Amino acid sequence: MPFPGELRAKAGDPGTFTLQVEENHPAFEGHFPNEPILSGLIQVDWAIRLGREVFACPGTFQGLEHLKFQAPIRPEEPLELDLTWDGGAGHLSFRYSGREGRKSQGIAVFCPVP
Repeated sequence: MPFPGELRAKAGDPGTFTLQVEENHPAFEGHFPNEPILSGLIQVDWAIRLGREVFACPGTFQGLEHLKFQAPIRPEEPLELDLTWDGGAGHLSFRYSGREGRKSQGIAVFCPVP
């Protein structure tokens, strides 16, 4: 799934992004008619892909921990995505926030390549 058209890294903080998913983005197709929301799968995918680009997370993806979806993300909503990498633990933490607080969060776990 392509990243939203409006995606920018925050100046001075490579792990923080501002984004806004346009109403006609394919991520909203079929999820759900008359009440579009950004699916959790896409939120996780974008966080992992951006984390790999920014931090070059080594190893293979093993799973997710502490995954929580607290509020829906709707079209055109301004968002902030915060990513942090803990290389010792192999953890990529992510958190999506909007105007009204936290939207989702979790930890993607990577196992080092031998």
